[in-house]
Amino acid sequence: MTETADPFGTSELRAAVLAAWRDSPTRLREDAATEADLVRAGYRDRLLTELAQNAADAAAKAGVAGRLAVRLAGRDLHIGNTGAPLDLSGVHALTALRASGKSDVGTVGRFGVGFTAVLAVSEDVELRSTTGSLRFSRDLTLDALRHSDIRVPAADVDELAPPVLRLAWPVEAPPADGLDTEVVLRLRDDVDAEALLAGMQEEAVDLLLELPPLHRIRIGEDEVVSSAEDMGDGLHEVYVDGPGGEQRTWWQYRASRARWLLPVRNGKPVAAAPDVLRAPTRSDEELSLPALLIANIPMQPDRRRLLPGARLAQLAEGYADFARALPPRDRLVLVPAPGFARSEADGLIREALIRELQTQPWLPVVATRRHTAPEGLVGALAHLDPVAREPYADGLSGATASIGEQTAGVAAPTDALAGERDNVFDSSAQVANRVAIPTNTHVFTGLTEELAALLVDVVGPLAIPDLSGRAQAEAMSVLDVHRLGLARIAELSGGLERPPTWWRSLYCALEPFVVDPLTAEELGALAVPLADGRLVTGPRTVLSDDQLEVAIPVHWARVVHPEAAHPLLARLGARSATAEDLLSDPGLRADLEDNPAEPDTVDAILRLAAHADPATLPSWLGSLELPDTEGELLPADELLLPGAPLRDLLVSDAPFGTLDPDLVDRYGADALRAVGVGWDFSVVVEADPTGPDHDLDDEPHWWSTLLDDPPELAAVRDLDLVDDAAWPEALRQLAATPRTRRLLTDANGYTAWWLRRYARIDGTPLGLLRHPVDTEFAGLLPPFADIDADAFRAVLANPDLITEDLGVALLDALADPAKTPVPDVVSRTHARLAAAVAADRLDLTDFPPPDRVRALSGAVIDSGDAFVLDQPWFGLAVPSDRLVVGDTDTASALATLLDLPLVSESVTAEVVGAGRRTIWAAEPLGVVLRQLLTLTEPEGELILHDDLLVRLSGAIETTVSVPLWCIGSTVHVRAPRSQS
Repeated sequence: MTETADPFGTSELRAAVLAAWRDSPTRLREDAATEADLVRAGYRDRLLTELAQNAADAAAKAGVAGRLAVRLAGRDLHIGNTGAPLDLSGVHALTALRASGKSDVGTVGRFGVGFTAVLAVSEDVELRSTTGSLRFSRDLTLDALRHSDIRVPAADVDELAPPVLRLAWPVEAPPADGLDTEVVLRLRDDVDAEALLAGMQEEAVDLLLELPPLHRIRIGEDEVVSSAEDMGDGLHEVYVDGPGGEQRTWWQYRASRARWLLPVRNGKPVAAAPDVLRAPTRSDEELSLPALLIANIPMQPDRRRLLPGARLAQLAEGYADFARALPPRDRLVLVPAPGFARSEADGLIREALIRELQTQPWLPVVATRRHTAPEGLVGALAHLDPVAREPYADGLSGATASIGEQTAGVAAPTDALAGERDNVFDSSAQVANRVAIPTNTHVFTGLTEELAALLVDVVGPLAIPDLSGRAQAEAMSVLDVHRLGLARIAELSGGLERPPTWWRSLYCALEPFVVDPLTAEELGALAVPLADGRLVTGPRTVLSDDQLEVAIPVHWARVVHPEAAHPLLARLGARSATAEDLLSDPGLRADLEDNPAEPDTVDAILRLAAHADPATLPSWLGSLELPDTEGELLPADELLLPGAPLRDLLVSDAPFGTLDPDLVDRYGADALRAVGVGWDFSVVVEADPTGPDHDLDDEPHWWSTLLDDPPELAAVRDLDLVDDAAWPEALRQLAATPRTRRLLTDANGYTAWWLRRYARIDGTPLGLLRHPVDTEFAGLLPPFADIDADAFRAVLANPDLITEDLGVALLDALADPAKTPVPDVVSRTHARLAAAVAADRLDLTDFPPPDRVRALSGAVIDSGDAFVLDQPWFGLAVPSDRLVVGDTDTASALATLLDLPLVSESVTAEVVGAGRRTIWAAEPLGVVLRQLLTLTEPEGELILHDDLLVRLSGAIETTVSVPLWCIGSTVHVRAPRSQS
């Protein structure tokens, strides 16, 4: 029988080990206990991991793409790999138990103590390689001990099992085709082969990530393959393809002491689930990091725990570079989430990573405009230490350096991007290169592109909008990024020099963030540009006029510049103000009182007046001083526009100048008329007037006629300057202009009052003219003709309101024989005069008794021959040319006014004849008379006469036949009789 080849000299190795055991039974016991401890503890569940590490080392040593194949043949588990085959040092490492054959730094487990993991499932192991094969067996070891007369020492508890891997025997079996090394494990009966393979399948993906030299792992019929693509900036995309076309992806970054793997889902990186430290394979050090950590760090021999004193902080070196290599919007995924550490190592690594992220420039910020460093800034900062100067480093590199390249920790873009320096937002490549140190950066939650473009030059490094959402707020807090709130934005806005359109853009960008009173309050100090160029603090202090399209410098009020006006300002407390409001402002009135000719004030007023409703403007704007044609400054209300029709109506010495035509060309006639420059009649308007202080003719007299102060004064001014001959045309103008026509309808207003007393047509005051359709005083007062009489109805004579002037005029007309009123007009006029006296509306001291009066007949008679009719039946007996008739109810007042006697007191009447006495109800004529005379229930007797005669005595001596007479309650009536 041919002896098996022994290329590795295992016979000598066995002899040496057996000799050592024979000489020292304790050594045998120690070797057995050590191997048992490694199997039960350090390598109890690391079978595939340890063999995969050996395969990775073999592939790396051979410089080939590593492949690992696992298959089950009956109860034999075959685990083979490609790469460098078994060599003598590997054999020595396998049998030495304590030593490893690794010599390269890059290897992690080339046939060291980790090979004892095979004993977890088998006690009969073959290691087949293209350079030779070995067998390890517990049974063979026991036989060797018996043949060498070596007694196996007793164990404290159970029988001591001799070590398996100390003695190796050569075998002839080669590795399977295509493999360089193959481990064959004859599984123990208690091992579930299918479960073992299933567990290995679950480990395969992790092993490909942990051991880059391995590219493929086949377990049974399933194969897992890894590949990678270079993404640039040190970043690689790692793919692991599994059975059924399943593919998993990671982004990998290799730092100086670690590899980081970030899971990718649907093309977007996501934080890794809680994991363990991998060095490079899985350990028992639990971690809660956003990325998988595969570290080059000292571990205990079983690679489950870190060696004491391991410098974990060094693992964080380059982590910020990893973050910077990611797309800007995805970088925060690498920030450890707040929470309790899962282990001591986890806590230390997390702290180191956060410190690395907080102090290195990697956080994407909005690209800023470049600004040249001020010359004075260089000298001011030169004395600072390098750390203090760091935020300004680029700006201090000569006076021409750009602060924008690295302001407050902002890293400069590459030279290729220099051409875009003047843009607020550069290309995407520029944005990716605009990074800052997080602790020097600001973040505004919910930042939009529009707001970012406006704030970037205000607050310095500003996190890009993609990283400023609420979802990123927690990560920003971990990084200690400065939170920027609305209140801080408002504070920073003060003192900014920006065009009005920039401010409007800012308000537009801020508006979506003002969602409740609290957020509105935060913007209480927001700066607002004014129309006069000032910048003030607080929207509540300003006025906004949406009607203005151009800026008008209004210095007496805080008016928002029209190009900056935005609805947000109203939400923040800005009050709406029209041009009318601004021109009615008390501050303007005070300015006009102090300096009515100040050029800026004049310009602002006239420009505003072009947008205002003249009817609502205060009359005191007329105090604004403007130049006339001679260059002399006069109040606006003492000037007339060139060609004003009012000029032809005024007296020759009217105190009105003519406005400089240049002002008309510059501001327009409407604006000038609005402030009081005359064209036609001007109107004085004041709300809640307190007295007659409006420089109106005879205003105190009018005021004295009022019972209460009027709620508003509106009056036509300068009526006293109208030439007497021009009143017809003046009245036509008053009636034709709406703002003056409405004042003519107020009978108690100043305008109607003044016109009634002082305006004259053909020498007659308007108050003594009657409306053409009014017949009350027909024949006594002249009609108001040839002019719009309806417009002046409240100005003309009012029959219901007899004034002293009207009363005097009526008495004079009644005494004028040239007047020919009909008796009814005479009677009604006397009645209205008497009613005014009875109501004490006329002061009789102003009415001297007339010498002549108008009798009922229409004749004008001497007052000594006249009587006032106080009992109507006297009118049946006394001649009408001696009776003055009004209303019998006010006959006494009429007699007093005219200083005439009552007829019943001057003439005595006596009925002649007894007649026939009866009562009203019993007499047919009584019933008819009651209906004729509209008597209800007359009292007294009814006396019927065939011929009723009344004898008069006293001032008149005669006997008269009358149809009816009354004496007391007795009524005498002439009974009708037929004529034959």
